[in-house]
Amino acid sequence: MRLLFISANRYRYVASMPLGLASVIAQIDGSRHEIEALDLMFSDSPEDEVRAALSKLDPDLIGISIRNLDNQRRVDNEYFLPEAKWIVELCRSPSEATIVLGGAAFTTSPIAVFDYLEADLGIAGEGELEFSELLERLEEGDDHTDLPGLVWRVGDGIRMNPCRFVEDLDSLEPPRRDLFDNQRYIEEGGSGNIVIKQGCAFNCYYCDAPHRVGARWRMRSPERVADELESMERDLHLETTFFSDSIFNCPVDHAREVCRSIIRRGLRIHWTCLASPAFVDRELLELMRAAGCTMVVLGCDTGSERMLEVLKKGYAKQTVIDAARMLEELKLDYALPLLLGGPGEDEQTVRETVEFLGDRSPASVAFYVGIRILPNTPLVDTARREGVISADDPLMEPRFYISPKIRDWVDDHLADLCADNPGWVIRV
Repeated sequence: MRLLFISANRYRYVASMPLGLASVIAQIDGSRHEIEALDLMFSDSPEDEVRAALSKLDPDLIGISIRNLDNQRRVDNEYFLPEAKWIVELCRSPSEATIVLGGAAFTTSPIAVFDYLEADLGIAGEGELEFSELLERLEEGDDHTDLPGLVWRVGDGIRMNPCRFVEDLDSLEPPRRDLFDNQRYIEEGGSGNIVIKQGCAFNCYYCDAPHRVGARWRMRSPERVADELESMERDLHLETTFFSDSIFNCPVDHAREVCRSIIRRGLRIHWTCLASPAFVDRELLELMRAAGCTMVVLGCDTGSERMLEVLKKGYAKQTVIDAARMLEELKLDYALPLLLGGPGEDEQTVRETVEFLGDRSPASVAFYVGIRILPNTPLVDTARREGVISADDPLMEPRFYISPKIRDWVDDHLADLCADNPGWVIRV
C-alpha cells in the first residue's frame, strides 16, 4: 500500500518532533508499503504541500495525527480542530484514500473529534500495534472492526472499541526520526524528545493522562533507553532532548537506572524532564546531573497547602519546599509551572503561592490561569455541578474552569507581579 502520514500540528509554542507518529510509522514493514511523511509544522504553504504530496504518492491510505485540540490558554485561545478539518477536506478533494485519524488530541475526545472531522476511521490510544494490524486487515480485505481503539461509523452512529496499551515497550521499533527535520525543531527553540515509559499512576484533579495513557507505569529497559539516546546523539547529532514521560522520577529505581545507563555509555546529550516533588531525593538528583540533566520542570502546580489537596497532588507543601531547596543546593536549574484557578482558589491561596516563590530561586515561573476541562477527569463533575459546562458537552472545544473568587482580579494582579520579576510570565 502507498501510505501518506500527515502531522497536522502547527503550534510552535510546543515545537517538538511528532514522536507518536514517528513511532507508529516505525512499526510498519517498509518493504511491503511505500511510506511518505509530511510534517506541516514549518510549512509556509500547507495547502500546496498537501496537494503536492497527494499528487506525488497517490496514497491508498492517509494517516493524520492530531497532537493538540487547542493551546490550553483561557484568554488567548487558539482552537486547532478547524484547521485539522480543513486538512481532511483537502485530502478528500483529489483522493479516494482511506483517511485514518490518531494522536493525543484525537484520543482526548475520540468520538466527538471523529464526528467533527468526518474521517473514515480513527485509532484512539497507542496506535503502534493497532495501525500495523489495520493495514494488514485492509490489505487482505479482512474485518477490522474488532481492533482495540478503533473508531468507525455505522449508519448514522459512531462506534469505538476500548483501547489497548502496549505492554512490552521494548518490543517496539525505535521511532522513525529520520522522516522529520529534527534540526529545524532545535533551531526553532525545541529539542529532541524520547519516551522512557508510558502511563501515569497519579490522579491529579484536572489531568486525563491516566485515562489517555493508562493508570499504571509501563517501563522501557534502561539499556534500550540508552540505545535510543546514543542513536539520537550519533546519527542525528542531537545535543538536547526532552524526556516526554508524564513524570520522570517515579518509579525512582527506574529513573536511577536510566541515569546509570546513560553514564555508563558516556553519552553527552543534555536533557530536561518533568518531575514530581514527592520523588525527589539527593541520590537521584546527583545521578540526573551526572547523566546530563540540565533542567527539571517541577510539577507542583501551586504553593498553597489547601490547593495541593484540592488538586489531588498527593503531597504537602513542605515536600515541594524540600524538593526545590535540594535542586538549588545541587545547582540544578528548575522551572515552576503554576496552575491557578482550581475549585476554591481565592485571594489567600494565590498569595500563598506567590509568597512561596519569594523564598525560592527557580530559573523560570509560568502562571497558567484557568484550567482546561478535559474528559475523564474529576474536574468535569465539578464543572457540571457548577454549571460551567453542560452535562453532554464532549469537551472537544475549549472549556475552562476558573474559580469565581479570583476571576475578576487575578489576571491584573499577576501581570503586575510578572512585570516586577524577570523570569516570571503569565499565560492566560
